[in-house]
Amino acid sequence: MVLTPTSSNKHKAIARVSAPTSGGALPELVLYLLDLGMDHEEIKNVVRKFPAFAYYNVDRKIKPLVALLLELGVPRSNIPGIIKKRPQLCGISLSDNLKPMMTYLENVGINKDKWSKVLSRFPALLTYSRQKVETTVSFLTELGVPKENIGKILTRCPHIMSYSVNDNLRPTAEYFQSIGADAASLIQKSPQAFGLNIEAKLKPITEFFLERDFTMEEIGTMANRFGIIHTLSMEDNLLPKYEYFLTMGYPRNELVKFPQYFGYSLEQRIKPRYARMIDCGVRLILNQLLSVSDSRFEDILRKRMDGIWDGHNFG
Repeated sequence: MVLTPTSSNKHKAIARVSAPTSGGALPELVLYLLDLGMDHEEIKNVVRKFPAFAYYNVDRKIKPLVALLLELGVPRSNIPGIIKKRPQLCGISLSDNLKPMMTYLENVGINKDKWSKVLSRFPALLTYSRQKVETTVSFLTELGVPKENIGKILTRCPHIMSYSVNDNLRPTAEYFQSIGADAASLIQKSPQAFGLNIEAKLKPITEFFLERDFTMEEIGTMANRFGIIHTLSMEDNLLPKYEYFLTMGYPRNELVKFPQYFGYSLEQRIKPRYARMIDCGVRLILNQLLSVSDSRFEDILRKRMDGIWDGHNFG
């Protein structure tokens, strides 16, 4: 096999963390990471993905990051996972880049007490350039997301920062607006929807409902009321649940009023609740049927059966 300069560098990096030193011991980097909880194969996999990692100085690069993560409340057991996901973090200056970026993100609303969860979920957040982060924040502001909610989006769904404003966020917002959905509200409820391909995922969901005689206005209303509806699987969710809905005898506008129907388990929630309602000889709207606790559901059925439930006291 002929090694290119790039593949040669990768092989050298892997060899550096694979073999003992001339003194017979494993390199200091490997020993430290083993003590941290990584196994040797995981370390080699990190180097395969990011060869420069093999040359990082433990005292100057690795330990300061580990100390910062521990200070932020990241459990020691989570740190190997963070390094495996984003070894580049170890190469970024804490004083010049990481901490200033954290301060900026806290100023736009990320809860400093949530850094542990944010970084465990998406450690790449702190590796993006300031320009990239500011561009995304500016777009969210332009879209109409209140400043106090921008931090909530980034805390709950930090990987939104990996989406391109021009290739993902803006076209997706325009698409949702075209079907009558409130894009600013939707990105707060379901930011993951903005990473989906419009042609391959979003449009087919819209077409699914259009083909079943829902109007575009109704589809927009459903998206506003149940933000994740465009993220659901057609085959595993929408189709079987819609086909079952057709057997339940409800008018179609029940789904427009309560599209959360598609968020409940067909086998564990919808079918058992519907069968129980039919056995009791009563009729409940979808919201009453599905959204309440088991005890509240039984209470509603009992009142209906006793003839004292007037349909206006639901809450």
